Amino acid sequence: MNDRSDKEILELIDAWSRGLVPEQAGFIRGLADLEPEIRPLIAEHVHDYDEILPTLLMSDIARWVTRVARDHEDPPARLAPLFARLEVAWGDGQNPVSDLIAVSFVENIFDESEVVKLLGPKLARHYRIHTGQEKVRSDEKRPIPNIVEQVLKKLGRS
Repeated sequence: MNDRSDKEILELIDAWSRGLVPEQAGFIRGLADLEPEIRPLIAEHVHDYDEILPTLLMSDIARWVTRVARDHEDPPARLAPLFARLEVAWGDGQNPVSDLIAVSFVENIFDESEVVKLLGPKLARHYRIHTGQEKVRSDEKRPIPNIVEQVLKKLGRS
């Protein structure tokens, strides 16, 4: 590798990641509109980091959900709107928002039985795959994005 190919790879990755952010930002705004208790988490997050780092913020939201699931008198009723939003946002499980939910929500609650039992069908399926209870079906496997193929080619790993 050389400086030129490094720069080209970084430019490809930068172009790719710029396209992901708006969907995640819209999803987070929707969560803030849906759940007033998430708004202070976002404000604190921005205060601490001077920006929104979606994966860290979703981890904060996962911890909040865990507290509500443990402390609220009726967690299923209290969290139903949030879990319904997560299910809708999951979509086909192959989009930037589902990636965010998978990496920063499901993976943060995987050992929280109070939360796991509240997951809707799509997130519960991902949870079972994540924990090795089920295998990924062939129709759930994602094709390698063109940009990743280009990066692998530049690295000589195609």
